[in-house]
Amino acid sequence: MDWGDFLFLGLGVGIGVAGKWLLRPHSTVEFAPLETGYVKQDALTEQLHRTQMAYQMAVENSQFKAGFLARTSHELRSPLNGLIGLHQLILADLCDDPAEEREFIAQAHASALKLLNLLDQLVNVSKVEQGNEELDIQPLQLAAVLAEVEQLTQIQAQNRNLRLTIEPPAPELYILADPRWLRQVLVNLIMTSIALMDEGFIRLTAEVGTASPQVHLKLEDQRPASAWQEPVDLLKSVAMPTAHPPEAVSQRSVGDRQPDPDLDKLPSSGLSLLINQTLVELMQGSLEVLAVPSSDSDLTCIQCSLPLAVE
Repeated sequence: MDWGDFLFLGLGVGIGVAGKWLLRPHSTVEFAPLETGYVKQDALTEQLHRTQMAYQMAVENSQFKAGFLARTSHELRSPLNGLIGLHQLILADLCDDPAEEREFIAQAHASALKLLNLLDQLVNVSKVEQGNEELDIQPLQLAAVLAEVEQLTQIQAQNRNLRLTIEPPAPELYILADPRWLRQVLVNLIMTSIALMDEGFIRLTAEVGTASPQVHLKLEDQRPASAWQEPVDLLKSVAMPTAHPPEAVSQRSVGDRQPDPDLDKLPSSGLSLLINQTLVELMQGSLEVLAVPSSDSDLTCIQCSLPLAVE
């Protein structure tokens, strides 16, 4: 066999191998691009879904911020207008005697303290929200926290002849929260109820959630229905509503009841709810109004939910 025969034999073997390769099924080669396409399509769908959720959250957050700003501006105007009005009366020599002038000065001083207190609360919340002041999230014994809250609010409730009941939870129940801000939130919620009420009871209870590892703190009180008549969204109201701040409520004395300076410095229930809601959300919890006074019930129920500390 010469070199030509070897050449023809090699060509024949090569053509045969190539033919077998071309004629065999190519399922893997044909379907691989389709599978890749499906994967890309699923990834794009998931990314689109996440983008839509992020957009919705951004819109809701923007609306909340706008409402918070409107509420804050409205709230700060109340003591500021009172302060300006009292000073105008004094400067115009419209006081009947030095005693009335001193009374106006005292009222102006009280308005200034209220305004300063509001600004301090807003600045502190802003620091926490912007990360300039870090939260100290740690396991807290809920029974100890509620005992401290009761000690800080019981005297004010007794001065108003209100029945304040804080039911102690089980000693082994722990939650995850910042001790300082949790105490402030609960005290603010109870003090707001006290400031808005002339009679009735206030009750704070705790229960462990069944659907998620959370503890639900429920605050029930008998505040009047008028406390909820102010619009929540001030941006949609044509004119700024006439608020009923705590000092106006405290001046409607029952018997010989004296105004309480601690209650007079509180923000209105609307702004207090927004501030407390912001703080609770920063602690990975939630604050919501479950019920308001109606024809069926005279109770207001506010629920504060916080993560349960588990081992």
